[in-house]
Amino acid sequence: MPTIASGPSRQAHGKNRGNVPTITFRHDVPLERTMDFELVYHDNLKLDLSEKEDIWVTPGSIFAWMFLDGEIAGESYGIPLAGCDEQIEGLTALTDSEKNTSVYCYSNTILPPFQRQGFAKILKAHWLGLVVGKGFDVVYGHARPGGSQALNVGFGAIFLADFLDWSATGEDYKLYRLALKAGS
Repeated sequence: MPTIASGPSRQAHGKNRGNVPTITFRHDVPLERTMDFELVYHDNLKLDLSEKEDIWVTPGSIFAWMFLDGEIAGESYGIPLAGCDEQIEGLTALTDSEKNTSVYCYSNTILPPFQRQGFAKILKAHWLGLVVGKGFDVVYGHARPGGSQALNVGFGAIFLADFLDWSATGEDYKLYRLALKAGS
């Protein structure tokens, strides 16, 4: 399990103020332990355990959880588009070739006590490394306004479409495409 040291915690990670937290990643956390992440989302976007399990058992799914000093702080997951049974808004016109080389990112979430400290960027970089390691060229996702959109742009994502009042959340999400290899 990799351990990464980041810069000093910026006060929100209380038990470690001024110290460098130890960051570890796990890929096998029981999903019951991860349901606090759903509390971050609008009610219309929250998954129940069975919905999350459906994503988990999708062939090729890629899950990663970030722990700070042993405490779960972030999660990121997605599935290969070729194995996706659902119709994802904005991606219905992709060719089979595009689907075979692409992943859909459902989540890159940091729990509130750990937000706004740069951990989302570390988590996303780790997850993208897993995606590349599995041979995928492109990540698609829907990003909410603010930090999520900025995070993905920081990794080179381009926006393809706007989705006004996404899932009746009152927020306008954007569909992004993030090429992981030149020419993808």
